[in-house]
Amino acid sequence: MPIHDFSYRHWEGERSERPPALVLGSAQIRVALQRRAVKLLLLVSGLFVIAYLGILYVETMPRDGLLGFLRNIPLVKLDGRTLQIFLDRQRLLHYLICLAAGAEVIALDRRFRTLQIYLARPLRVPDYLVGKALPLLLLLSLCTWVPALLLLVLKSATTASFEWLRQEPHLPFAIVAYSTLLILCLTSITLAVSSLTSSPRLASGQLVAVLLFPSAAGDILAALTHDDAWQLLSLNANLDQVCSWFFRRELPYELSPWATLAMLLALTAAGIAILLRRVRAVDVVGGS
Repeated sequence: MPIHDFSYRHWEGERSERPPALVLGSAQIRVALQRRAVKLLLLVSGLFVIAYLGILYVETMPRDGLLGFLRNIPLVKLDGRTLQIFLDRQRLLHYLICLAAGAEVIALDRRFRTLQIYLARPLRVPDYLVGKALPLLLLLSLCTWVPALLLLVLKSATTASFEWLRQEPHLPFAIVAYSTLLILCLTSITLAVSSLTSSPRLASGQLVAVLLFPSAAGDILAALTHDDAWQLLSLNANLDQVCSWFFRRELPYELSPWATLAMLLALTAAGIAILLRRVRAVDVVGGS
């Protein structure tokens, strides 16, 4: 009878050299995509894209066709104006995605004290933060610059010409610049709010307050004082102003677009500063 040696055998496979942030981020993305709320929000965003594909179809169909009369309607034309509306009208959807997929990601780690486990491994604080931010970066991208650029490319393909884009050559830059600013600002604010508490419900409530209350206060104070400077308090107003500026449309408020841009960058920087203060390697020793 042969004798089998059951002693320890070293693993002889190959280790994956994937960055730790990517490993954590991919796991967080799978968790986010399993939530019904996130799936529903992505479905609603997909309906926006389908609606604008319908606009593109009507615009490129013959004038004597069944729906040719719709081409005379100003909004039934895919240009800078409609692309700006496409991004603006999904603002509430963007907020809800942050609430559904990002409000509790760090709060849960603080509640179950898993920060000690994460930061005890070869995972640095920047890797942890990037991994936690990847789901929001992906989901918000799927609702902003990805479909907008897809619509732009599809119109160029269906018309077999870039002549229409020569009239508004700034559109690709406007789409990418506005989307990047929105994604970075919302992601940093969401994760910062999530890091302030160990209660997922409280984190969700705080995020709603941060996104809505300053905007409401800015609208009320601007209406009472007849001074649009108060709109700098409103995240929504700042995003509207910057979006109109990037798309070279009439500005909705009597504010310097540079001031609104500076406010959005300041909010992003403040969120990052809060994250670096709240998520530290010292949590491995003492917890929180």
